[in-house]
Amino acid sequence: MAVNSGRRNVLERAFWAVAAVLVSSFATQESAPLLIPPAHAIDKAEAAKGPPFHVPVFVSSRSDVCYDPGDVSAIKKLTLEEAGRINARGGVSGRPIAIKFFDDKREDANTISNVRAALSDGQVLAMIGVSNATRGKALFDAAGGEILKSGVPFITDLSVSSLFAAYPNVYTTRASQETDSVPVIVQFTKQQGFARPAFVALKDAVASSELGAGLKATLGEGGLVVDARIGTADDKPIAAELTNALNLIREARPDLVFLYIGGNSNVPDFMKELKASGVTPALFIGGRIDSLPPEVANTYPNAIYSLAWDRPPEVYNDRLRTRVNKDAAAYMFEGAKIPSAPGWANGECKPRELEEIADPFKRANLRAISVGSQFADMVKLVAEAARTADGTTDVVKLRAAVLQGLKSSYAAGRGAFQGSFDNWSFVPATRTAARDPFIIILPQGLGRTQLAQQQFVRTKDGSLRQISTLYADIDLIKAHRVDENAKSFYAEFYLSMRDNPSASIDRIEFANAYLDAASERGRQLTIETVHPGGQSQAYPDSMKIYKISGRFLFDPVLENYPFDMQRFAIDLQPKNGEAPFIVQPPALQLRDQNVLTDGWLPKAQYVGYDEDFVPVVDAFTHAPSVVPFYKARFAWLMQREATDYFLRVVVPLGFILFVAYLSIFIPRTHFEAIVTIQVTALLSAVALYLSLPGLDSDIATLSDRAFVFAYMILSIMIGISILRIMPVIQRRTVVDGVLTAMHVLAIPAFVGLAGYYVYLLSQLS
Repeated sequence: MAVNSGRRNVLERAFWAVAAVLVSSFATQESAPLLIPPAHAIDKAEAAKGPPFHVPVFVSSRSDVCYDPGDVSAIKKLTLEEAGRINARGGVSGRPIAIKFFDDKREDANTISNVRAALSDGQVLAMIGVSNATRGKALFDAAGGEILKSGVPFITDLSVSSLFAAYPNVYTTRASQETDSVPVIVQFTKQQGFARPAFVALKDAVASSELGAGLKATLGEGGLVVDARIGTADDKPIAAELTNALNLIREARPDLVFLYIGGNSNVPDFMKELKASGVTPALFIGGRIDSLPPEVANTYPNAIYSLAWDRPPEVYNDRLRTRVNKDAAAYMFEGAKIPSAPGWANGECKPRELEEIADPFKRANLRAISVGSQFADMVKLVAEAARTADGTTDVVKLRAAVLQGLKSSYAAGRGAFQGSFDNWSFVPATRTAARDPFIIILPQGLGRTQLAQQQFVRTKDGSLRQISTLYADIDLIKAHRVDENAKSFYAEFYLSMRDNPSASIDRIEFANAYLDAASERGRQLTIETVHPGGQSQAYPDSMKIYKISGRFLFDPVLENYPFDMQRFAIDLQPKNGEAPFIVQPPALQLRDQNVLTDGWLPKAQYVGYDEDFVPVVDAFTHAPSVVPFYKARFAWLMQREATDYFLRVVVPLGFILFVAYLSIFIPRTHFEAIVTIQVTALLSAVALYLSLPGLDSDIATLSDRAFVFAYMILSIMIGISILRIMPVIQRRTVVDGVLTAMHVLAIPAFVGLAGYYVYLLSQLS
């Protein structure tokens, strides 16, 4: 009896010791803030239920190229993911939305039948897609009346706004070719001093034909010294008509040729013929310059221009780059082989090297992500606009709410929808996206594309405004004194910029520089002028150079601490909205890669581009408006060095677990010694955790989870030790054997698997 009473006292002491340790560890909110779930994680929106509303998405797969460009795959994956997030947050009026994909395979007839099939569904909330102007013309010619009568919001991706001008329920995610592209091209032509432009385009392509008509009307009679429209046969330009266009250019000798004759080999072959003839005017092409063969583009003896809508050269869309950095493997779309492509049969297609298709940051793959994100943004926009319809499930009223949102809440100048790809607003008069193009140039002999010196953006009254390109680079010298709790770091760097009248350090705002409200200094920056520009025997005459040091903000993501990778950035934006600029950095290969850091390993660097806006409401008229501005982000991805953490945390914690594990081999007659060692180990683990610097994180870090795991293992050891000395357990040899196996085999196996997981994570990050 006395023995049983003594054992009960030991059990009680062990129980209360473990309880006290667990209570103290969970109550320490500053040290482990997320061991208890945050309120917002508990109070989630109820998932959508009931019959779904349908959102048809029109895509155009292709089988004429060797490898899949990835657009369709990205559209399907990203729109479905966005629909899943919308439905998890309650959907639309409590009902889910379902994406229905229609593939026209780049055939006019399929486009028409797909849209008609979508319109026959009474639960269609909105339609998204159709990107080609020629197929768009065929669609509206055949089914325009049906689209108008349905009242279904139709967000296309067409650049020719005249195609849907008569249909108030049709919008586009592109800018208007007539009111945006043509005025920018004409203004640029005049600003650059081109006096004898020529136009060569495919006759049957709707977009290029409308562009030619717009240029001709804007430049006036005689504004184009050559206007050659080339017919096609079997989707290829007619050779005789191409030859005739070349002859006209040789005779007229223009100083600029607008060349819109399709992609593939058409433009390179035409350039070769121009070069062979000795007449090589500047070119303004319809496609992307970087799609031209380098041996043709880089040897052409004049400048080549084009328009771009996604991003400047050598710059990433910062929102997309941030998404890809989180899980690069999930954003790999481009590169899959298309076995049915004719090129595999005739030998034109060649196998790719593995490393050529594994990079998610290749331009083609990023373009696929951009297209997919754009479609996903439209799905989210439709859902957000429909939610303004006061919870009704009447699909007709929901459609009206979507159209009202496009016309008012997301009207250009009044508001914008902030998507994962871009900020979206629409010009009420044309129902086109309010987007400004970038003018890209491949200077003769440079070998790399860049922004032209002058760009043009729309003002609030609709007129064009000329802004300058700031050719600038940041050479990071040192990054140190990283403070995750204050979300700041110190940096020293050189800022160099091309010397021109519009380039001045006074016009630049370092947007993420630390702002000290308690100091009169404002932003904590020190700027020293190294070279003010002009003639110098030491520095380039055409450059201005500054040395800058200061404290900057960053947004730490600590889920994988201490094996985390963080992004440290220097953000540049115009200081004054009346003096805007766009930053063009040099190629990545030309930037200095050497950085001194304290406790961090530089892994990558890039320049991101984003457009932000300032929402404003007039308190007198209650009229909302938005003021957009461009922002460039020079970013460095750095991996935390974990050696110190291993020595200070992992090794001691491992010894604590090992000593506690050895205690289980002490004979059960010495139970007090066993439980004393195990409880002491648990207290030591808690003390080790409390001795670590506290991280002010809204999520549990890997370090937090590792300690909770250690607490659990030690608590299980204590619990099993207690159970094994209980008479009722000792009398059941099977149960006792199972507990012994758990003690001796399961616990070290569990710890080993967890350690291996942490090791893999440290290698992958």
